[in-house]
Parts: sequence; C-alpha cells; structure tokens
Amino acid sequence: AATQVGVKGGAISLTCSAVGNPSPSFEWRRLGSVITTGTTLQLTAFSFADGGMYMCVASNTIEAGARSGQATVEIRIEGPPQKCNVLSANSYDASEVNITVNCPE
Repeated sequence: AATQVGVKGGAISLTCSAVGNPSPSFEWRRLGSVITTGTTLQLTAFSFADGGMYMCVASNTIEAGARSGQATVEIRIEGPPQKCNVLSANSYDASEVNITVNCPE
C-alpha cells in the first residue's frame, strides 16, 4: 500500500484511475464501507481520526460477469503535540501501573 501524509486541519486529494470497456465505475472505501464514488477522494479538515487505510475499487460489468481491481493507500495524519490530561492513575504493585489519558482533538 502507498502512504500519504496529511497535516491535521489540512486537506488531501487522491485520484484513482483505470481503463476498461465498458468504462469502470469507482468507489472509495474505508473500514469496509463506501465513503464516496468517482475517481477522486477529497478529504478536508483532517483530524487524527481520519488516518488509516483507504481503498479505491474500480469495477465494470461485462457479459461474462463483473470485473474489478483495487488499490489501497494509507493516510497518516501529523500535527503538533496535543495537550493530554491524565484522568486516573492506579498502582497495583511495583510492577504494574494503569494510567488513563484523554487527548482531545
């Protein structure tokens, strides 16, 4: 999979292309769900939650059945350090400490 880096609060445009007869249709998927159709995926105002794997699926239907191909891209979101709050810290013994941290976007 290819990797693209986005900046928190920024935007990115990804284009998928394929040729076929008949011309293929395109779907962009994330986490198994279709998020948009068409050759271009536009993502704006990135948050850290937008990072992850995206898949473009090109498909067409011919008399013998459906044909498809896919390409996957990983999007990593970078940004300045976040201010995080420690919500709780528990020490059970000298070898185990549980800490709960909240880092709002």
